Amino acid sequence: MPDRYSYPNSLVLINKLGITDYDRWKAVETAAIHQRMVELTEHPIPGRYDLPHLQAIHRHLTHDLYVWGGDIRDTDTHPGGTGIAHCRPPFIVPEAERVFGELAARDHLRGLDADGFSDGLAWVWGETTAIHPFRDVNTRSQHIMFNQLARDAGWVIDWSQIPGDVFAHARTLAIVEDHTGIDALIRPNLHRRDAGGRPGEALTVKQVRSFQARSISRTPDVLDRELDAARRRRSHPAPESFGTETRRPEPPAPHGGLSL
Repeated sequence: MPDRYSYPNSLVLINKLGITDYDRWKAVETAAIHQRMVELTEHPIPGRYDLPHLQAIHRHLTHDLYVWGGDIRDTDTHPGGTGIAHCRPPFIVPEAERVFGELAARDHLRGLDADGFSDGLAWVWGETTAIHPFRDVNTRSQHIMFNQLARDAGWVIDWSQIPGDVFAHARTLAIVEDHTGIDALIRPNLHRRDAGGRPGEALTVKQVRSFQARSISRTPDVLDRELDAARRRRSHPAPESFGTETRRPEPPAPHGGLSL
C-alpha cells in the first residue's frame, strides 16, 4: 500500500535517483544493496548488536538510494498478503530494547553449544522480524547483523542449504507463533568457524553474493509441509530455550504498507 515513503499511487519507494518505474527501481535497488551487503560481510560495522547497530547497518545498505536509511519507520507495515501486522511505530524502540537487552544478558550467545546458539539466534531473529524497525530493507539488514553475530560467537551458517522461501515463511510465522521454525532450519546448517575444510569468511561472502538470488516462492501449504518436516527433524528443544519469559504482546490488525 502506498504511503509517505512511496511515490503517489505507486509501490516504488521515493529514491535519490528519481526512478519511478517499478521494474527498473527493483533492479537498481537489488544491485546497489547487494554490493553493500558484500562490503559489510568483508568489513563489518562494529557494534553491540542492538538497535543502533542495526540502524548503522541499514544506513550503510541504503544510503545510495534513500534519505531515511537507518531511521525508525513512522508508518504501519505488514508482510505482504498475510494479514499479519508488524510492531506499531510507537513501540519499536521499547520492543527493540527488550529483545536486544535479553540478547546482551545472554552475552550475545557466546559460549553456547550448537543447540543453544541456534535456539537463541532463532528467538532474536524472530522477535526482530516482528519489530521490523524500518520501512524496507529489514530482511537484508537482519541478515548482515545476525550473520556477523554468529561469526563473533564462533559459528557460520551454511545458507546454501536453507531454502530462502522456507526461511522467510519461518520468520513470518515467528511473528504469530514461535521461533521453532527458524531454529529447525538453522541448526542442521550451523558449523564451527574453525571446523576443518569450512573457511567461514569465504563461505559467508559467497553466500551473501547469492542471497538475493534465492527468490523461489511456493504456496503456503508447500512451505508449511517443508517447515513441519524440518521441525520434526529438529524435535528436541534447546536447554533454557529463549522466549519463555520475554513474550511480546500480540500485534494489532495491519493498517500500512507491504514491507520486506
